[in-house]
Amino acid sequence: MRITSHKANQFLSFALKILVVSAAVYFIWYKLTSDEQMNLEQFLNILLKYRVFSFTNILVLLFLTFFNWYFEILKWQNLSAHVRHNSFKKATRESLASFTAAIFTPSRIGEYGAKCLYYARNAWRKVIFLNFMGNMAQLFATYFFGIAGLLFLITTLDLPLPFFNALLVAGLLVSPFVIYWIMKKFRLRLKGYSIQRLEDSFYNVPEEIRWKTMIYATARFLIFTHQFYFLLLVFKVDVSYPLLISAVFSTYILASIIPTMIIFDALIKGGFAVWVFGLLQVPQIVVLTIVLTVWILNFAVPGVLGSYFVLKYKKTTPARP
Repeated sequence: MRITSHKANQFLSFALKILVVSAAVYFIWYKLTSDEQMNLEQFLNILLKYRVFSFTNILVLLFLTFFNWYFEILKWQNLSAHVRHNSFKKATRESLASFTAAIFTPSRIGEYGAKCLYYARNAWRKVIFLNFMGNMAQLFATYFFGIAGLLFLITTLDLPLPFFNALLVAGLLVSPFVIYWIMKKFRLRLKGYSIQRLEDSFYNVPEEIRWKTMIYATARFLIFTHQFYFLLLVFKVDVSYPLLISAVFSTYILASIIPTMIIFDALIKGGFAVWVFGLLQVPQIVVLTIVLTVWILNFAVPGVLGSYFVLKYKKTTPARP
């Protein structure tokens, strides 16, 4: 009976892994082949036209993608140290596998559950909070640079902003503080945590871990935004660095306000990017090509790599924290 039960569990585990990997690969392929604004053949032709596949360009783009994920893995290795010692190899496995599991889930919810599977059950709440803390650090970096980018664009270009757009910018500036006040005032919960409990959990994490998390998140943001900037140069966009990088920062903060599945990240980001870079007279087709290229490098490729770790996952009894 036990043998039968064990085999059944093995089969279910294998079937679940295949389901997760198949769903992730399908969603990636769906994104690449179903874009109404630009088909795959058109996308490849544009890349060839601007010599994006030259050795130097590919080397630089892959270099930036590598370090983007290098700092993401360092961030998780640093955070998970609050639970147990975690090697860089293990942090890599946990980060990529959980990312693959999150591709088809809203707001990357799947990432939380997938990471928990590598830890003892009594550490799950702590793992969920640490993952949330890492994502909030990334969001904070996006808001910090994004608001600076928006303000620079607005003041430099002297834009005659319609009332709605001005209201949107103002809302972005104050929304984190308003949300914090509302949640604290009405004792609302976020992922099962009240604001007071989140604050207590935050200060229970050693200060060194908190600072390192913010440094790694900032490094990541600067890397993938400058990857975007590098592609703008490859596509021969002749605009000054301050304006271009401010437009990139603005695109990311505007895209971050809409919770979505990773698979639709390029669609949301592309819509905002077309509007922001339209202010700088950058052709729409160039902007959409760059957004899709960045998505492939930083989302699709890691998602496929993470499939390997999903398939290799074995249920064990993790060491207790």
